[in-house]
Amino acid sequence: MILRDAIVVLGDINVDVLGAVDRWPQPGDDCLASHLEMHLGGVAANCALALSHWGLPPRLVGSVGQDDFGSFLRRTLRAHGLDVQWIQTTTAAMTGLVYINVTPDGQRTFFGSRGANMLVRKPQRPHALFHRAAALHLVGYNFLNPVTESTARYLHKSLRDRGALVSLDVGPDPSRLVPRKILHLANQLDILFVNRAEALALTQERDPRNALRSLLNAGARDVVFKLGKDGCLILDEGVIREVPPFPVRAVDSTGAGDAFVAAFLYARLRGWSPLEAALTANAAGAAAAKVMGAGENLPRLREIVRVLQTPLGNSEWNVIRRTVLAKVPSARRSGTNGRKK
Repeated sequence: MILRDAIVVLGDINVDVLGAVDRWPQPGDDCLASHLEMHLGGVAANCALALSHWGLPPRLVGSVGQDDFGSFLRRTLRAHGLDVQWIQTTTAAMTGLVYINVTPDGQRTFFGSRGANMLVRKPQRPHALFHRAAALHLVGYNFLNPVTESTARYLHKSLRDRGALVSLDVGPDPSRLVPRKILHLANQLDILFVNRAEALALTQERDPRNALRSLLNAGARDVVFKLGKDGCLILDEGVIREVPPFPVRAVDSTGAGDAFVAAFLYARLRGWSPLEAALTANAAGAAAAKVMGAGENLPRLREIVRVLQTPLGNSEWNVIRRTVLAKVPSARRSGTNGRKK
């Protein structure tokens, strides 16, 4: 597939406040974090930043409140090279805010409100937004509220009519709250990203392979089944393949799924094979899990390359890994092509 220039991303832009705790509290207990960090966050903002690290220009469509948090998000996005012209400001809600409780095993639990993310309206200057756009990436949260859902459906039709690839990352709440909407959208998507809990809510299938088949039967052209630290499942030439993970010491899994999605989209839009795209996505997700926080802390290509340089225990996957290393832009610039591994 030949890329045009950019990918449109619609979805949540949040302030993430992360707290590292030594244990999960009991009801009514105090739970003091050893330290707090404030970052740019939100599934769409994370994905857009990760795409920019791959050199694929994102056009981020979203909404923030007219408050200091919204100003912080705009400044942070600009500082990392993202265009903020399609980020709206509303006085009707505050900026999305999430507290993320991170336990020593790297698992995170979210508390917060989507706020202004529920009020993303149709963008002004749509022709500029659509110009030479290769793809549209949506998230399930777009379909939880009428205003943003209307915008999502407008962007979906407009860009699909222009031949753009359309992908959707489901999300836990949408899979539980609007499963019928998600399943109805499946046959209008090129790529559907889903994890175990989301797939169970959508299909009632506990076995990942059966769930993947069920989602394909719902009409999705491709389904990417994220398994976290266990890698992922994809369909390759009619066969479900287990794509191996890269073992890392997980610090915080926040944003790992977004880094995974961005890497997979980049690879597929560049014409890489599904197996190459999936292995690259696993490496990106693993690299993201090695650091605290998402947003501006998401891994650059050099960190993803370091993970990709880790030999795998299977000769077939090592051949694919070396092929990927030769294709990654930073690998070419640094002269690292994986032959030594």
